[in-house]
Amino acid sequence: MDASLKLFVERGFHGTSTAEIAKTAEVATGTLFHYFKTKEELINRLYLFTKEGMYSQIEGHFEDDKSLKDNLRDLWLKFINFSINEPYKFQFILTFHTSPYITSLTKEQLETKTDDLLGVYKKGIEQHELKKISFGLMVEFFWGNVVSTINYLNKHPELLDEKNFNDAFELFWSGISQK
Repeated sequence: MDASLKLFVERGFHGTSTAEIAKTAEVATGTLFHYFKTKEELINRLYLFTKEGMYSQIEGHFEDDKSLKDNLRDLWLKFINFSINEPYKFQFILTFHTSPYITSLTKEQLETKTDDLLGVYKKGIEQHELKKISFGLMVEFFWGNVVSTINYLNKHPELLDEKNFNDAFELFWSGISQK
């Protein structure tokens, strides 16, 4: 999985052969095909593996003693930290998030985890603290802000500090908050 992750990020789907994956992983090509019948199956399993790994690092629960804004900020920071600490996994997810190679079945397997993880939004909408927009749009807006923040910080690594984290989150918050 690690070998294919790195190759898919660096070379893309079409630029990565199964022979290269097997060679990089130091296994026979036949061994690779024993576990993954096709390159498409491998990319879907890798996508599940990577997203589930991200979710396990980001998991957390809504803390009733914190404000909605603080809970969302904690969640947002977990995504930011994952993106900084796991750049290959983040880039892989970003690259294949809307890829036609990721099947609807794979996406469905992850959907409930996304809903559970971002359920704090539903609470915010119910409590009239967040703008009443579709949950799906809210999730994409959240993801878009994380991606934009990481892209900005990758271009300007000298700005990787608390002030810029706060500024980026405040931009996001002002876009979703009722206040």
